[in-house]
Amino acid sequence: MDKRYLLIIIIIFICVINLYMISDFSDIVGSASVDIGNYTISLPEGFSLYENNIDHILIINPNSHMRVKVYSVIRPDDTYLNKFEEINSSEQYTLLSNGTINSNGNIIHCVSFQNIKDSNNVSVFYYTKENNNFQVYMSGFNYDLQKNETIEIVEKIVETTRINYKR
Repeated sequence: MDKRYLLIIIIIFICVINLYMISDFSDIVGSASVDIGNYTISLPEGFSLYENNIDHILIINPNSHMRVKVYSVIRPDDTYLNKFEEINSSEQYTLLSNGTINSNGNIIHCVSFQNIKDSNNVSVFYYTKENNNFQVYMSGFNYDLQKNETIEIVEKIVETTRINYKR
């Protein structure tokens, strides 16, 4: 066999190994990425993009009908403590839970409540990533059955939030 063929086989072998490593270690392979302002977020599995604006996105899971709205621009007075006080002092809502989640060093504040009028469960999460405050607003789920699922979804969103350097 000619040495050129051996060189071609070695190059192909190296390329295949590199492709495997890229697909194995990439955090966005197999999931759609969505731009939200100056940031990019990977969609959780099973979710589709429904609405995309400059300051927020709306994603929906067509199977479970869960709706997730992610805001990249929030008012300075729209904080976890203010939301907690609003819900706790209002007779329109029933507080289900509140607290803090530490996900791989990312601090996520959460308040979950139920609207008394329509029995709609809502969870609002606040986190800071890349020196920017974000709000995740989830609705359309059963709190008792899907509480852990909502936490997994918001952890995926927080984990994959990164600056979009192409902008």
